[in-house]
Amino acid sequence: MLLFNSDYEVGVFKRLIENNELVMDVGQEEYTLTLSDEEMDDLEQHLVNQENLLIPFNKKTKELILNTEPDYDEEEMEELMNISEGAGDHGED
Repeated sequence: MLLFNSDYEVGVFKRLIENNELVMDVGQEEYTLTLSDEEMDDLEQHLVNQENLLIPFNKKTKELILNTEPDYDEEEMEELMNISEGAGDHGED
């Protein structure tokens, strides 16, 4: 995802504190955002998908831009699972 707008920056996850509060650095500023339970779930999924601690952030609206889409194609995964299950049928008798 590429965003070409001065309102967007990449924040660095620092920590989570009580009451679903996210602390992150954006540029030279530290932000503390209170997240809903759904946003917390989305943040967790984003961090797992990205495998790093970078979070795109809209400084104007104070919103996180989270990638919550899986990194794999579900059809490909299903096909691989079917192939894997079929391999067991061709094993030793």
